[in-house]
Amino acid sequence: MGVIDVYPGVLFSSLPWWVAAPLIQLAVLVFGMALDETYVNRTTVLTGAIAVHIHGFVAGDVGLLVGLYADIGLFVGAYGLYSYVIDGYVGNAFRLVAFFVYSPLSVFLVILTAGPTLFGIEPLFVPALALAGYANVQLQAYLAPSDPYYFGPESEAAFESAVEAEARSETAAEETSNSSTTATTATDSTPTATSPDSEDEAVSGSDPDTFDGPRDDGEVEHPGAEPAAAGDSSERGILPEFMRRL
Repeated sequence: MGVIDVYPGVLFSSLPWWVAAPLIQLAVLVFGMALDETYVNRTTVLTGAIAVHIHGFVAGDVGLLVGLYADIGLFVGAYGLYSYVIDGYVGNAFRLVAFFVYSPLSVFLVILTAGPTLFGIEPLFVPALALAGYANVQLQAYLAPSDPYYFGPESEAAFESAVEAEARSETAAEETSNSSTTATTATDSTPTATSPDSEDEAVSGSDPDTFDGPRDDGEVEHPGAEPAAAGDSSERGILPEFMRRL
């Protein structure tokens, strides 16, 4: 009996475990792609490892290679998630591992072929990864120049320059805000001269409002914030539009 059979959840409890488990794993993989809006990115390693662990819990047992694959994926994926949070640079080693070993297709084929074991080792594990790697290379060539792979800044120098530019932008915005506050304070502290005509009107009780335009109804309409200008599209690959529709 699988774990899903005794799971007290609501969404998947009415489904057979062999239907609910793939749906959960698929949802985890799609979530990893949606975070960075591309097929393979910094977050798909972690979500792929989680999907393999879900398979292990449902199946009740996995071989040595799939077990190591899932555990190593958690550590590598944690680094990828951290890089995603800070939008940091990841080196070529991470990119190659994510591309050839922990892509969603790689995870799918590993789970699909994880059943048969020989002396506690899955004989189809290596062929599954080789097939997934070849398919990823062909997919990248087929979709060129669009690239369904995104691993953050292209280089460490680009990442550092982006961080410095953001820091300079925040500093400039803070200085502008401080200058505006100082100017406003100086304006408020300047005494306002009162003309003799205004004093005569105040004494005689006449209405000082002599402009020809229509009177306001008493409510002061504060100017709203200007809408942010739409920047250039951040489309990075072939799937971002598809992921947003999901």
